[in-house]
Amino acid sequence: MGERVRLLPVERNRRKLLKPMSRQDEYEALPRLVATLGGLGLVPLAPGTVASLVAVVAYFLLYQINSYLPLWFLIFLIPIAIWGSGKYEASTNRQDPQEIVVDEWVGQFICFIGIEPSPSALVAGFVLFRIFDIIKLPPVQGLEELPNGVGVVADDVAAGIIGWAILFGFSYLGVV
Repeated sequence: MGERVRLLPVERNRRKLLKPMSRQDEYEALPRLVATLGGLGLVPLAPGTVASLVAVVAYFLLYQINSYLPLWFLIFLIPIAIWGSGKYEASTNRQDPQEIVVDEWVGQFICFIGIEPSPSALVAGFVLFRIFDIIKLPPVQGLEELPNGVGVVADDVAAGIIGWAILFGFSYLGVV
């Protein structure tokens, strides 16, 4: 009679997922989805680099459809990235946590705007953006202090612009 049924770990996780979300969970779900790019920022090793690599592929694919499409996508993405990053920062009470990777997409797309995505340009743009995003030159570093998600995205915008200027020069000279 009083048999206890043992649930497999998969069944326990499924029951947790089916549990109704609290108001707080509902409030935080969309910003988390945006900030982490659907969970891409939760990869355990180098989430920013992984997100940048995926952004390179996305840029290439959008460019194949229409050369202006990456620019329109970027214009659409920037305010959403600022909103999602700001809300996620506030919900975690941490400044620019590493799982926020939507900003990597913004910066990486900026680095490529107007550049035809040849293999050498894609590699050079990826490397340039990652270098400037990681080293954060002194004027760029100060942008991180801006409030409400703006700082999270602004330093990547600046890194993207610096990378773009160099990549554009390479492209103009025929190097890439």
